[in-house]
Order: sequence, then structure tokens, then C-alpha cells
Amino acid sequence: MNRRSRLVISVAALLTLIGFCATAAADQPFFKGMTVSCQTWGIEWQTPEMEKTLAELKSLGVDSIAIHPYAQIQEDGHVRFRRTRSTTYITTPLHWAHELGMRTMLIPHIAYWGTKFSWRGDIDFATSEEWDRFFTDYQTWIVEMARLAESEHAEIFCVGLEFSQAEKFEERWRKIIGAVRAVYHGAVTYGANWNDYERVKFWDAADYIGVLAYFPLAKSTNPTAPELSAAWQKRCEMLQEFSRQHGGKKFLFTEIGYNESARAAAEPWAFATGGEHAAEIQQRCIDAALSVACNCPAVAGMFWWKWFPEIPHNEEENYRLQTPEIKALLSKHWRTAGIPETR
Repeated sequence: MNRRSRLVISVAALLTLIGFCATAAADQPFFKGMTVSCQTWGIEWQTPEMEKTLAELKSLGVDSIAIHPYAQIQEDGHVRFRRTRSTTYITTPLHWAHELGMRTMLIPHIAYWGTKFSWRGDIDFATSEEWDRFFTDYQTWIVEMARLAESEHAEIFCVGLEFSQAEKFEERWRKIIGAVRAVYHGAVTYGANWNDYERVKFWDAADYIGVLAYFPLAKSTNPTAPELSAAWQKRCEMLQEFSRQHGGKKFLFTEIGYNESARAAAEPWAFATGGEHAAEIQQRCIDAALSVACNCPAVAGMFWWKWFPEIPHNEEENYRLQTPEIKALLSKHWRTAGIPETR
């Protein structure tokens, strides 16, 4: 075989690889996303530190960001939010991201701390009156958030997440999605917990099958990279089949993350940190998950949990990704290799 023939074959192979990555979600962009979090009710999102954060994320290959404004659940079903509060802490970061050529997702969260509920999936009520109160208030608030997403042309709006108990009220969610679509014209999703998405009955009303992708990957201590890759491959086959059953609708990982924990692969959702080889296991899990991009055609993108603006005196939190090693992984997969910027 002459040199020219080898070159042609090599180029063809490279184009085939690029083509596979590009056709994994040919009809929609792959979202290389990061959730930028806060330690207040969002004041950080309109600070100079936020501008620096967005610039750094873009330099690492992140092309999409998410923010999560809060409302507060009450034990009687009411959802408390301030109608008169300035909304620039929401609109400003969306505007800044677009100026940098980044895409955005608004994913409003319900705050549950200070109540009897241990997480959003635990929000449940004993009476129909309480449920009516919840859905009425929630729809009012979520539509207000959707208007803000529309005002800044956010590419994705997430109507809710982790409501494991509330998901059974299919028609209420269809009503909420309809009300959101009346004021917002981007893509709409809902974020189901990793073990709940198969039970959600309203995926046909959404543009993406949203999932908090805290899938357990390995039971063994200190799992190897091949073990984690094999676990993701098996999971991808399941996602692909579920996508096929829903007309080819793609998954969006509305949240994915790993704590610096020896249990990160076994229990990605757990808040506990530390243990033997914790940092290495976290990095191995992130590396394996980032490889999903070119190996799982059913996935349209992912938003990592989580990143913080570097505000002085802020405490470090769980799931923090701002380490040199993790920045290098993001850059390796999303800036210097992997999926093209545009599909």
C-alpha cells in the first residue's frame, strides 16, 4: 500500500469518527453544559466574578450554562416566591453567556430546607387541597420563570426536577408544560431522577427526556476505568432503547455529577465525601461520563453539577468541580477533542 493510499484511508477513518460524533444528535446540538450554582438566592450570578467564571468555562470547552433560581416549598403546599424582587440576577448571566456565544438553560429549583421534606422527591401531601395549592402556586411561579427565559432567549427551559411524588399527576404537568409553551418558545424538558424517568408519562409533551444522571456505576471499591466505561456502555444501551420507544426523542442530562468520594461510583447521589482514593475515583467517574458524548447517540447533552463563581469567603461545597485535574478533563473532552462545536 503506497503512502497516498494510507493517507486517504486515514483521512476517511478520521471523517468516519467525526461523522459518528456529529450524527449522534444530528438534529439538535450537543450541550456541553455546566450548572453555575450559588450559595445565596442568586446574587453571585450578576457579579464580576460570574463574568470571569463564564469566560473560564468557555476556555475549557463548555458551550452551555445553566442557572437555578429558587422558590420555597411550604409544608401546606404553598410555593413561596417574591413577585416584586428584581430579576436581573437571572437575566444578567443569561445575557452574558449569550454574548460569549454560549447557550443557556434556566432550571428553576424548589428549596425544601427548613421543612419536613428531605429532598424534592420527598415533597408529598395528604390531601387534594394541598396538592391543588402546590400545583396552582407552582404553575404561577414556573410561568414567570419561563417568561424570563423567553426574554433572554434561553435555549432550554426545565419545568421541574426530582418531583418523584408529584410526577403521578400527569395532567397537571401537561397543563404546566402547556402554560410554559404559551410564553416560551425554546426547548422544554423536565428533569426526572435517574431511577424515575421510566415512570414519567408526559415525555411526549417535552422536547427532551430530562434525567438527573446519577446512575450507579460500580459496587466495587476503587473501580477501574474499564469497569466504569463498561457500566456506561450498558447504561447507554438502556437509554437508547428507551429513546427508541419514544420515537427517537433524546435524553438530556439536566444534572450529572460526582462527589470527591470513595463511593462516587456506587452512590453518585450521596453527599458524603472522602475515603481512600476519593479524588482519583471522582476523576475516573467524570472521565468515563464525558466519554458518553461520542458513544451514546441517545444523549443530546449534559449539564455538570456544579461550578461556583469565585466569590471571596464562600465555603467549598459538595460536587465542586473546580480542581486542576477536573478542569483538565473538561478541556480534554470538550475543547481539544471530542464533539465539534456545531452539529
